[in-house]
Order: sequence, then structure tokens, then C-alpha cells
Amino acid sequence: MKTMQFRCKLLSDVILNVKAATEGNQNTLDFIPGNNFLGIVATDYESFNDQQRLDLFHNGIVRYGDAHPVSKGSATRSLRVPASMFYPKLQSIEDKCYIHHAYSRDQDHDGEGGKPQQLKQSREGFYEFSANEGVAVHTPKAFAIKSAYDRSQRRALDSQMFGYESLRKGTEFLFEVETDRDEYAPLIIDHLVGKHQIGRSRTAQYGLVEITVDEFGQPGSTDHFFMHDDKKTVVVYADSRLVFLDENGELTFQPKPEDLGLEGKIRYDLSQIRTFQYAPWNYKRQTRDADRCGIEKGSVLVVDVPDGFQIENATSRYVGNFNNEGFGRVIYNPAFLIADISKNGLSVITMKKPSRTVARDNNTKKATLDGTSLLVYLAKKQKDADAISAIYREVNQFVATNQSKFRGQQFASQWGAIRSIATTSSNYEDLMKKLFSNMITVPRDPTPDNPSTSVKRDIAYLAHGIAAERWKKMSRKDCFEKFVNHIHTAYHEKFGDITVQAVINLASEMAKICKQ
Repeated sequence: MKTMQFRCKLLSDVILNVKAATEGNQNTLDFIPGNNFLGIVATDYESFNDQQRLDLFHNGIVRYGDAHPVSKGSATRSLRVPASMFYPKLQSIEDKCYIHHAYSRDQDHDGEGGKPQQLKQSREGFYEFSANEGVAVHTPKAFAIKSAYDRSQRRALDSQMFGYESLRKGTEFLFEVETDRDEYAPLIIDHLVGKHQIGRSRTAQYGLVEITVDEFGQPGSTDHFFMHDDKKTVVVYADSRLVFLDENGELTFQPKPEDLGLEGKIRYDLSQIRTFQYAPWNYKRQTRDADRCGIEKGSVLVVDVPDGFQIENATSRYVGNFNNEGFGRVIYNPAFLIADISKNGLSVITMKKPSRTVARDNNTKKATLDGTSLLVYLAKKQKDADAISAIYREVNQFVATNQSKFRGQQFASQWGAIRSIATTSSNYEDLMKKLFSNMITVPRDPTPDNPSTSVKRDIAYLAHGIAAERWKKMSRKDCFEKFVNHIHTAYHEKFGDITVQAVINLASEMAKICKQ
């Protein structure tokens, strides 16, 4: 078997729709499926003999792998973030990452009050994995509004507007092509290298790519078996989408261990499987083929295997169907899914955000955002974005520190009322008056003991009624008032009055937490 490695650079924006629908919101894939490269070679379909056509395009002798995004200048092919990676809510995967099949909720006491943490599944993004870290890869996208063209009138068609999301020009991808017959390698390289068109709207400004031969590294299979309940298990990572057929020839989401090239039993309780469905477009016949359903890229399956079982050569391989189009590539026991059992399944690798460091000349001066209407507008947008970030940071800090003080449906409804009050408040002073202190004078009938005809009352929401009694306990009112005052004093000079917006965000988040 011979493996050829390539780099694909986008010379223009590229559209690869997630769904076959022609109406509604259209999103693009964040990778390039292998069938696009099969299609490039197949442009000369008629020039091949029958045996070459069968081997190159149909029977899986040649397998065109998916192209994954890569950081600029990097020589490591990225992988979709594994679905078995979880991180605590209100944090990020870079802060703490658990491996699902090694994590036990019963042993998790790191949450509030010694309770289990609420974990969130990682689903989006690609990471370049090395021995001890995984670095996120930024995949930029663009969006454009288009209109259908009326050729007879030489103008845009009425009521025919639509939007295209696309992969941005300049992004680079890495992919492999495998062949079981080495003599096909020069032919495949000759057809792939160069400039080509892929994706939708290729007759417009979309779809131009340049493919070159390159060498790169990527994670592979290991012989590091995971032990669970004293049983040997194999962790199977889906590097590409997986499609399986059952004994009746029907598509299935429940493969057998044999379909994965293993023996034993699949542990669905330890696995994390995501699915997909789409209808492939057949350009030659100008129609769509039958729907394909399968297991999504990034899914992780855990299989109990016999004690004496060994993975042959511990190599990655293709399983299932449609291998010729890049479906079915799996990695066994990848190093990036190894967990620390003594730390309740914490990942042994460190997840990091993408590096966006840009070299800058020390003598370069940064232009100020003023002087023109456009720069003034951009400065305002930047200021608004910074204000939102500051609000989110302060709200997350308040929630992490004080959420244990607010539990129960009654606080959920009260935070909802606070949000309504903040929505109708005009500024910091108005908000403070409505929530914490609003003394008014109301008339009263005099009595022999008290001849006064009026009395002062505090009608602020948190200063009277049932709410006042509950909020005095555990310093609930004090910590909330301290938050409001802190927002006003810390950010008023930089961003203006953002207190109302901060309270709206805080009340919304706390209302959800109280219901849990």
C-alpha cells in the first residue's frame, strides 16, 4: 500500500453545503470531503480503461481521504475534536478536559458544595494533536448575499435573494490518498496536483483551489489499551464519517465490532456517537443519490475485547462502506484520548486556543480609530465588543461565587422579575432606585397615638414584601448590590453606563441556574 500526502490551498472562497436543501439557512462544512478529490481525478473518467475506473473510483482500491484545516505553516494534520471530550459548564476545554469513558460522575466532587460538575460535550472545531497538547485550528468562514440573474432583462431577478456561507480564501488543508496498487500513484498525483474547481457555484467566483504534494504528520493508532472494570477495551476514534450496512443491506447507526475490525462487544454506555444524514449530488447524472446516514466525524466508540486480543500492527485503517470517498477511516487507541484514572478521567494532554501571534515591526505605529466616519464606526463597534466581554466575565465570576445562595423556583421567578425591571430601567440611578431603595411618602389616617398624616415607605423591589425577607438572608441582597455598584464604578469611565445590560445578562443566567 502506498500513501500520498497533499496540501490544498483555497485560492478563492469555497462553498461545501452541509445540507442538500435549497431553502433556509445554508451552512458550509469546515472540512473538504474526500469525494471532491475523487471528482477531480474523475474529470478524465473516459480516458481510463475499465479496470482503472473500477480501482480508482469504485471498489476502494484507492481511498481519497478528507482534507482537514491546518494552521499556517504547520505540518500536522488536524482532527475533529473528539466527542468524548467534556469540560465544565461556564468554563472552556482549555481550562479542564475530561475523557468520557474514564470519567465517573459518582467520583466527581469538584462542583459547588462537593456535588458533581455539570459537563458539556465538545462538538465543534479541529485540533492539531502532539505528544502532550492539542492546539485549536482557526477555520475562517465568509458570508455573502447573492441574487439570481435574469438573463433576458440583464438584471437581478425579483424576490430571488439568497445567502452563501463559504470557507475563506487562503485557508489551507491537508489530506491523504491511499492506494493498494502502487502503480496508480503517479497517475493520481498527476491528476491532483495543480489548480482545480470544487464545491458549489464554480462558474461564479467560488471553488478555486491549488493542490501540491506535501509531507506532514498526524496522530496514529497505539497499543495503549484502556482498562474498564478490569476488562481490556479498544477506543475507536472516527477520523472520518463512518457508514455501515446491516445484514439486510440497510444503513445502520449500530455497527457490530466486526464492522470496526475488532472482536468483542461495543460499550454504548461508554461511547459518544454523533450522526449525520445528507444526499450526495451526482454531477454526471445531475441528480441526487439516495440519502446516506452514518456516524459523524469525531465520534468515539469503546469496544470490550478478549484478553488476548491485539490490534494488528496498531495501524489506522478504513472500515465500513464508501471507503473510496474517504468514509470509514478510524484510529485505534489514539494518544490524545488517554486519561488519568487517578484524576477521574482528566485528559493527559493540554488543550490550547489557536495561536494568533503576528510578527510586528517595533517601529510600526498603530493608527488611531478616529478621523473618518468609518473609523469612528469601527471604534464604536470595538468598544461595544469589549464591553460585552467585560459583562460576560463579571457575570461568570458572580455565578461561580454566589450560585449556591440562590436555589429553588422562587429565586428563578425573582431573578425573572429583576430582569424585567432592568429591561425598563434607563440607567444606573433608575435601576438602583427600582431595585434597592425608593422611599416615597404615602398618606395615612392619624390615630390618637400617632397624629401623623403621612408615612415613608421603601417600594424598591428588594426592599419590601416576601422578596425582601429572602434576600436579606445569606447576604443575598448585599452581594447583588455590590455587583451592580462594581459594574458602575469599574466600567463607567471606559464604556459608559453598562449597568442595566450587565444586570439583564446576570438575571437571565441566574434564572436558568436556579431552575436546575
